[in-house]
Amino acid sequence: MTEPVRRETTLHLLLTRPGGAEVACRTLTVDTPVYYGEHVLEAARAAGVEGWLGRRLDFTRHGTGGDGVTRATCAWQLFTPDPPEGAPVPEELRELADAARTPARTPWFGPDWHAAALAWLDDELAAQDRPRTGAPVVLKHWQISVLWRVPTRRGDVYFKAVPDFFAREVTVTCALAGVPGAAPPVLAADTRRGLLLLDGCGEVGGDPAAVLRQLARVQRDTRHLLPGLNLRPRGPTYLLGQLDALLSDKSLHADEHGPHPDALTPDEAAALRARRPQLEAALHRLHGSPVPLTLGHGDLHGGNVTTHEDQVTILDWSDASLTHPFLDANPAYLCPDGTDPATLDAARDAFLREWTDLAPLDTLRALHADAMLAGELHRALGYADGIQDAVEDRREWAGAHLWHLRRLLP
Repeated sequence: MTEPVRRETTLHLLLTRPGGAEVACRTLTVDTPVYYGEHVLEAARAAGVEGWLGRRLDFTRHGTGGDGVTRATCAWQLFTPDPPEGAPVPEELRELADAARTPARTPWFGPDWHAAALAWLDDELAAQDRPRTGAPVVLKHWQISVLWRVPTRRGDVYFKAVPDFFAREVTVTCALAGVPGAAPPVLAADTRRGLLLLDGCGEVGGDPAAVLRQLARVQRDTRHLLPGLNLRPRGPTYLLGQLDALLSDKSLHADEHGPHPDALTPDEAAALRARRPQLEAALHRLHGSPVPLTLGHGDLHGGNVTTHEDQVTILDWSDASLTHPFLDANPAYLCPDGTDPATLDAARDAFLREWTDLAPLDTLRALHADAMLAGELHRALGYADGIQDAVEDRREWAGAHLWHLRRLLP
């Protein structure tokens, strides 16, 4: 069993009253994750501070010391209903305090969104005779989504909010909810505001073979829905057209805001570009394959599936597109590092057997090998042309695509 990570994070809470210019500071030391906003309100409450999250203003990793403790410093804006009580903002945090006073474009970074979202949530729960039994628990609060776990009289439900550039998730999730295991049960939705209220559907994770088998069945069982989903085209032809951008200096250096720590070295960039003929050949074979374009997930990994008894359910369709179905089917994203290759192969074949009416298994295996290369391009583009130019603070996502491109290095 993997040992749990031991953390020590200096957590600065920059307390702001809605409509007020005054900012106060409370500094805590916590041993729980806080990057996504999880555990921040609980830590604040334990220190006698009530409020709701604004934005994460800073997160700096300091690495793991000789004592095995991973240390970091994090700063969160916390809106408080009363004049903020705390110490004056220290000089080293003044710039962050100024940022906290600056109006935000991301809706849930503003002072009024939380109350409006809570009112919508409570109205929808009341209409279903499922009132809350406690405060929502923040699971994620960042630029691309908000996710709460909400205790109710009839079990936990999940509230999710997405920005305009991910509005497709609401439409796609609602359409897929009628297909077993294609999406969580939808209790309520507001397409205009990007809000979803979802019922629970099991525990996060699943057997890789079962997950990929379910993915194939969802991709096949939802073909009749495709005309109404208005999905973005992200098939092999589109990927071919994006290779120049993905392999450019701008992409591989990701240095718009200064040198990026994950930038490829000149030798790495040359090695990746040398693989371009192989990548192009794989994309051409996928384009010419007997497997049609269909619903693509774009970010399938172990955290985006749940399992209840024998039912696997796929979550988080924010990157949904019309693409080659094999691009999603990488078993490595569903398994921990070091998984036995036989387990990976079994998961691959569980997926491919759902397509053997279109081609022999050996042919499908060769196409799948092509898709494992092209799939990294597909996932990289989920950041490069799906998030990086759309978010308010581009620095957080500037090099996110590089992780996938590095997986293509020989």
